[in-house]
Amino acid sequence: MLQYIISGSNSAEIIVTAKAALENACQWIRLDVSLLPASEQDKTVDIVGQSCKRFDAILTIENDVEAVKRLKLAGLHLVDKSISAVDARNEMGEEPIIGVTINSSSEVPFVPRAAVDYIEIDKSVDDIKVQSEIVEQMKSSGRDEPVIAHYGCIPSLSLLRASGVNGVSLDNGTTSAAELKDLIHKLELLAEERLSTL
Repeated sequence: MLQYIISGSNSAEIIVTAKAALENACQWIRLDVSLLPASEQDKTVDIVGQSCKRFDAILTIENDVEAVKRLKLAGLHLVDKSISAVDARNEMGEEPIIGVTINSSSEVPFVPRAAVDYIEIDKSVDDIKVQSEIVEQMKSSGRDEPVIAHYGCIPSLSLLRASGVNGVSLDNGTTSAAELKDLIHKLELLAEERLSTL
């Protein structure tokens, strides 16, 4: 799983970046349009959404339950801890994807199973040991939601193996759309390795 997180204060740049990511085989765009003027937010999301449909890709948005409902997006990612995943699920229904960001293994028991589809490890947690602890806490709790790690740059295959995560998220501010193909190839190799051990 690879999420490309696109944010910024320029609508045209967000649209161009999303298109470039999709052309480089990215299948999941996550938008943060909070820095755009309110009058441009829906239009920008809608244009990116049209591109995602053409490439059969997923489009989710950060922290905006109403936008998911209004624009019929695939889902929501909650970075803002003041927004309840349970409330978001109740408002949006069962179909939309919901992901949440956590910072430590101690948060795992407080992530509501019925409301959340995947968990992201915050980019501030760049310690492989801590990432591994979160993955192990998930397993020991009998949880099978995918765990992704938010990295500041494209991680090595050995780092992905060591952390045990199922995927990654990257920011457009730290990683270019053209670099995504390399990471997608690494993730495919990792998935093949893990399947071969089952």
